[in-house]
Amino acid sequence: MTELQKLEALLESLGGEKRIHYALEHFKAALTSVGDPQKSVKTILIGGTNGKGTTTLFISQALKAYGLKVSTYLSPHLQSPTERILTQLTCIPQSELLSLALEFEPTARNFSLTYFEFLTLLFFVKAQRNQSDFAVIEVGLGGRLDSTNVTDPIATVLTNISLDHEWLLGNTHEAILKEKLGVLRQESLLFTGIQDPKLLKTVEERCSELDAILYYSKELRIKVEEISWEGQRVLINNYPFYLTNPSLGTIENAALAFLTLRIVFPAIPISTLQEAFRMTKTPGRFEIVNHRPRVILSGDHNPAGLKCLKNTLASVSKGKLFTVCGFSPDKAFTPMYQDLTKLSDEILLTQIPRLQDKYPDNYRRLGAFETDPIKAIEKMSSKLKSDDTLLITGSLYLVGEVRRLWRETVEF
Repeated sequence: MTELQKLEALLESLGGEKRIHYALEHFKAALTSVGDPQKSVKTILIGGTNGKGTTTLFISQALKAYGLKVSTYLSPHLQSPTERILTQLTCIPQSELLSLALEFEPTARNFSLTYFEFLTLLFFVKAQRNQSDFAVIEVGLGGRLDSTNVTDPIATVLTNISLDHEWLLGNTHEAILKEKLGVLRQESLLFTGIQDPKLLKTVEERCSELDAILYYSKELRIKVEEISWEGQRVLINNYPFYLTNPSLGTIENAALAFLTLRIVFPAIPISTLQEAFRMTKTPGRFEIVNHRPRVILSGDHNPAGLKCLKNTLASVSKGKLFTVCGFSPDKAFTPMYQDLTKLSDEILLTQIPRLQDKYPDNYRRLGAFETDPIKAIEKMSSKLKSDDTLLITGSLYLVGEVRRLWRETVEF
């Protein structure tokens, strides 16, 4: 077995990614048993529904560019668990992660840690051993009882709220928001990209209860000056930025990161922020992996993500659009598939191989269906002309499965 196979086998033995323990007591006990490494580094915590990862990367890149030592925690991964634990935005080597996993496997067994809890523990250990200046952490699921919610962040960021994981977090925006606000601390700083007045009222009330200071990215002046497949030139508070991702969600995430950085790290020059944002990569999020014909990988797994994708596609010129899509069986796949059908000249539905036994019969009856995502891509690719676009979208798990056709590894 390779190092990666050994690592994945160990992680799967903890129950795999679908085993979720939405509670904190036993995880805090596990951390205490290894010396509470989460207390050794200052943290910035990024929660919300969509855009968490991109905002995390913008902030991490800026702190790195300013000369600080930064540990970054992301989820989920596309091709390897090593993508979740970054130092200076470089993935932890497979050999080091395997070594850490073997060292702390007894802790995982003793406290019955899940896949995500174990990797979170390893992240904090790695950040401590690195003597990192800051840890920038993307919340995994919800917030209140997520295993990332074990520090006292110097800043908390909340991107937006939309319906996702309703079976655990609640089936209304308000219920989901309250779960995500569980990461907020007394007298802390909260930066939010939420714009809905009703949801903002809930945020404001919670901040008032905790004497937390609230900053709104909606108060920034934002303007898109030029957009193309390769990226976009934008103004944020009249400062020019170039973002290599043309997604309309990317500018919202960049603005929220800008606001956070300007308040929490006012000494960082604008020129450093501009260069850092230009360098920020977002693998699997409207990522162009081939030109002429164009191939786009875009993990849009919920209605809000799909809405952003639709708006982005409407803002750039294209030939015919061919779509291969595949969703997790626990998502609202029918309306998302129907929306993609309206966008596409031709569409082919596929599935996520690791979840093939979980799909209901009505999934495969939505439209033209190909079981194997690689074969689905081959079928659609054979129809492409040089000016056409192949969009591969849906679950990030699907994007991760097929990304190897174009990229062997993930780099940030």
